[in-house]
Amino acid sequence: MIVRIFITAVDPDDVERGNALFREQVKPVFEAFEGCTGIEWYIGVDEHSADLVDVAALSRWESLEHIEPAVSSPEYEVALSELRELFRQTPIVHHYEAPE
Repeated sequence: MIVRIFITAVDPDDVERGNALFREQVKPVFEAFEGCTGIEWYIGVDEHSADLVDVAALSRWESLEHIEPAVSSPEYEVALSELRELFRQTPIVHHYEAPE
């Protein structure tokens, strides 16, 4: 299993809108991708130096081979288009493999 962690930051006033966009637009699309076994959205609780709020999406995948076609798809672009407008920092993406 591969865990994909996507981290960025949003303005505090945009947190609720980001939560709604994730729930309504992003999560259903990810759950439909072949090889994606789930996705969650997290809001940071630590203070941020730029008065922003950290946010992270954690998705689980059967393999790395499933991720590239998903994140290159038109469905991915549409799902993230409005949410991306809220990002105030360039996203950082990491992939981790769960040991067997």
